Amino acid sequence: MAEPNMTGMGKLIIQTTTARDTLPVPGALVTVSQSGKQEGVPPTLLFSALTDRSGLTPVFDLPAPTRSASMHPGGQVPYARYAVQVEHPSYQPVSVVDVTVFDGVVSTLPVFLVPRPEDAQSQEIVEVIPPPPIA
Repeated sequence: MAEPNMTGMGKLIIQTTTARDTLPVPGALVTVSQSGKQEGVPPTLLFSALTDRSGLTPVFDLPAPTRSASMHPGGQVPYARYAVQVEHPSYQPVSVVDVTVFDGVVSTLPVFLVPRPEDAQSQEIVEVIPPPPIA
């Protein structure tokens, strides 16, 4: 597939809740990065924000390929990929890779946070979202 032309714009909101999706988690630090294009290249930090009392971030405007990219089979990928990291002192950190963003679409990424054990070392939780199938 060809490299996407990032002239469109998509929107991403991250919603943090406790693991059972029962309570919002305010004050979580959320970072959005663009993955490195080549192996060994570190990601580029694009946004960083704290979640509000509803556990939501502000709306992040992110570059994405235009909608027309999806109209040509075998052409460029019609979405952009981003990585999201969420940290909070009371919860285990979470990394979500391959978050897809489409031109003209507002997406909400739910992130479920697990409390840190009081006496144990925390381990980062990594979620990999497979890219959507392209017909």
